[in-house]
Amino acid sequence: MPYTIRKSDCRQSSGKKGSYTLSYTDKKGKKHSNCHTSKKNAQAQIGAIEMPESNEVDSENTLEESIMITIIEELLCL
Repeated sequence: MPYTIRKSDCRQSSGKKGSYTLSYTDKKGKKHSNCHTSKKNAQAQIGAIEMPESNEVDSENTLEESIMITIIEELLCL
């Protein structure tokens, strides 16, 4: 997704003033505009958006681990 960080005065939903606006369009086509107090915070949000969900990664690892444990147990019992 293309992200745009612009330096402009804005106001967060909490009422706090910000200096950077992050604009992007999500996978569903919805446009978003978020206010941040620093460029670093705006970049951190991009990282959070792009990061795969931890549940998906954990469930894949758990499945692989359980299969390996089952195979090892079967080999040891023979």
